[in-house]
Amino acid sequence: MTGRGIESTNTSYFEINPLESLHTETVHVKPDSPTPAGESTPKSPTISVSEMNIPKKASAEMNKGLDAYSKGDMEKAAAYFEKAIAEYPRYARAYDMLGVIAIKSSDRIKAREMFSKSIQAEGTFLPAYVDLARLYLQDQDYAESERLLTKAIALNPSVPDGVALLATTEFANKEYDKALADVEKTHALRNHEQFAEVHIMAGKVLALQNRPQAAIFQFQLFLIEKPDSPQGESVRNAIASLKNPE
Repeated sequence: MTGRGIESTNTSYFEINPLESLHTETVHVKPDSPTPAGESTPKSPTISVSEMNIPKKASAEMNKGLDAYSKGDMEKAAAYFEKAIAEYPRYARAYDMLGVIAIKSSDRIKAREMFSKSIQAEGTFLPAYVDLARLYLQDQDYAESERLLTKAIALNPSVPDGVALLATTEFANKEYDKALADVEKTHALRNHEQFAEVHIMAGKVLALQNRPQAAIFQFQLFLIEKPDSPQGESVRNAIASLKNPE
């Protein structure tokens, strides 16, 4: 992961749950160089207000944990995140990272607990809302997933993974009009290409609604945004079938 104003980092491998129509991963990054207090850099990463007041010892443990996590050492990373919490019990990011590690070890009960504690520690920490909502989506509790994502988007409407996951939840719950609207919102956001799969869902729904041209448009958007995707062939076949129905 690279970008203007952030320190380059590599993520560990992650698993894809077959129940998910869309999967996103949260990548935690650090500023490449400190910015003087009160100043901001255009397009630079942002952090929550509470994280600006985290004690240095807790922040140091967090950085060690993120480094261990990026190297795939989950046990060591978890130990550092626990130390960060011991130094600063309201460290929302540390709880969230413990939840992410729990997911990787298939401990969904602990993951849900950690994501919930993250939200309790800081009610505006968006990654925890998205991570917890994804768990509820996988458990087919669409109402709770929707509630969490609606709260997250109310806090920040420009979070593409939150809006895209909300669209996925709405598709799963057969709230098609709402889902299609949120696909459009996702497409209007910056870096939306990484969530291009929502266009496949939209295309399938529109095809079922006997709206072939709209469906073709959604499928074509997917091919533009992810031209090398393994799903490309099936999407092109779907377009061909819509253009030349038997």
